[in-house]
Amino acid sequence: MATMRPLSQLAASRPLDLLFFDIDDTFTHEGRVTAQGFAALERWQAAGRHAVAVTGRPAGWCDHLARRWPVDAVIGENGAFWFAYRRADKRLERVWLAQPEPGPALQARLQQAAQAVLAKHPQARLASDQPYRLFDVAIDFAEDIDPPLSLQEAQDIATLLRDLGLTAKVSSIHVNAWLGEQDKYSACVRWLNEAMGLEEAQAHQRSVYVGDSPNDEPMFGRFPFSVGVANVRPFLPAMRTPPAFITDQAASAGFCELIDHLLAHC
Repeated sequence: MATMRPLSQLAASRPLDLLFFDIDDTFTHEGRVTAQGFAALERWQAAGRHAVAVTGRPAGWCDHLARRWPVDAVIGENGAFWFAYRRADKRLERVWLAQPEPGPALQARLQQAAQAVLAKHPQARLASDQPYRLFDVAIDFAEDIDPPLSLQEAQDIATLLRDLGLTAKVSSIHVNAWLGEQDKYSACVRWLNEAMGLEEAQAHQRSVYVGDSPNDEPMFGRFPFSVGVANVRPFLPAMRTPPAFITDQAASAGFCELIDHLLAHC
């Protein structure tokens, strides 16, 4: 495994003005958005820089976040779509990236897989935000379950979902599964190209990604300036590609630490 460097060593030859960030346990702390984290995001936007939230959370949430947060776009359900709110004309742009497009047939397939998981792992449950999802199914192992299931059981759930023909990723709270090969990174590349007019190599020179869990691994492996908040450490044994840099602080405090460093030095 590559060696992670402390955030203090992150430096670039040109400004890093494109921030992609995970939400749960990266931007939030114990499930809540902090005043400090939101203020850091506001400062980032006020400095003329761009921000895109990249999350496993559902379409229903992403609609709200794109409208209300100081972000350029929200990529949701682990790369299935992006939403961008055009404030000038008060229009929400929805771009579907995943196939097949959402509908009853897809939901039936996902629910069938979920029931197979719950039959074998009765302490797990469907995520409370499942009714607002279009493309994936989320199995809760650590958000609303007390006590939470172990990381090993979450990995076992992901393996079962893969055996059922789905792509599955473990976050800090859910196991998400979907049909198709979309992921967070490919969605970011599409957004960079279509919204910013940047090719992948160009974007790498300007972009930072920050996350905290195994479903961020596609980003850690592709963005040269990838950052893990400190609470990524328990997940590292399950990851082949860690982030390039790591913060001293965890979750939202680590996010603020990153913003402060980028605005001061990059």
